[in-house]
Amino acid sequence: MSRKDNRCIHVLHVVPGLGPGGMELAMARVITALTGPEMRHSIACLKGEAEIATHLPDETGIHCFHSRPNEPQLPARLGRLIRQIRPTVIHARNWGAWPDVTVGRLLAWPIVPLIYSFHGLGRAGYMPLRRRLASRILVKMTTHLFTVSEQSRRMLVAHWSWPDGKVGVIPNGVDTVLYTPGRARRARKRLVVGTVGNLRPVKNHALLIRSAANLVARSVNLEIRIAGEGDERTSLEELAGSLGFANRVHLIGYAEDIPAFLRKLDIFVLSSDSEQHPNALIEAMSSGLPCVATRVGSVDEVLDSGRCGRIVEPGDLNGLSDAIMDLAGDRELRSRLASAGREQVCEKYSLERMIPAYSEMYERLSIVRTH
Repeated sequence: MSRKDNRCIHVLHVVPGLGPGGMELAMARVITALTGPEMRHSIACLKGEAEIATHLPDETGIHCFHSRPNEPQLPARLGRLIRQIRPTVIHARNWGAWPDVTVGRLLAWPIVPLIYSFHGLGRAGYMPLRRRLASRILVKMTTHLFTVSEQSRRMLVAHWSWPDGKVGVIPNGVDTVLYTPGRARRARKRLVVGTVGNLRPVKNHALLIRSAANLVARSVNLEIRIAGEGDERTSLEELAGSLGFANRVHLIGYAEDIPAFLRKLDIFVLSSDSEQHPNALIEAMSSGLPCVATRVGSVDEVLDSGRCGRIVEPGDLNGLSDAIMDLAGDRELRSRLASAGREQVCEKYSLERMIPAYSEMYERLSIVRTH
């Protein structure tokens, strides 16, 4: 990237919130990797506080709007921010950030190029019809569109009628040095099965707990560890208690050190009802864990149609139980899947592949100003 005429790229990232979710932490990795003399970053957080501020470089400008649902003044407020900080490109992530900033950028001159990226839905299922119709208008007002997997791209084209030639793909990337296999795990009496994800209905941690209870009833000695926080905590605790399984379910809350958490597991399970390109899964694969995942989003791509891990249908209690049991009873199978998963991530889903794609996109689309 040339610095001729002291030009500097300034990216304004617009996000619904800054909680410790996969999309937000992936954004933090991009910002951290691309902060320097030639590129700087600001964030407009529309709701809540900047919970992941410690994951961001100190020089990142964070603007928390604390907006109300459907707040009519929000586009104007965003327009004022754009005029104030003068970004060279705007990047909105997911639906909750898209409509308001699309309108808000029209209130600042010159109009700043707008990128929109789709990372997933808050609930399982397709977006409501009214949003799909509105998105067709927003697409025409957006400079560039991309999503995180080929499966997701096909869905946006086929079900949302987005123009095929306008939707790109940048897969999520993981730090394969940070997320690396630990020491060889010693055989232990109780198998540790775990997952990482906010405690929300779409993650369907209840399915994992029910599957584990089934396996204990079939004399499989295991426990469950779930890293994440959310509104489902009480219901999950009650479920574990009703199954007589409470002493084997550990809801550890928000984990600051996810790599360390993963290194203490024997098997990783993604039991979600909806995902696009699950960061938690590729982090577990990079950490050398054998994985079981529901067939959602890009899981078929990530696990290479089952070569790198077991795939079950969403909501399939018996299928998930059987897949975990297969791995629990076969140490050699766990080792083989773990090796294949690590190799897959290093080849296709590393930061070394993701970061240059973001850098090229921001450079190509920016209106580069002289500061």
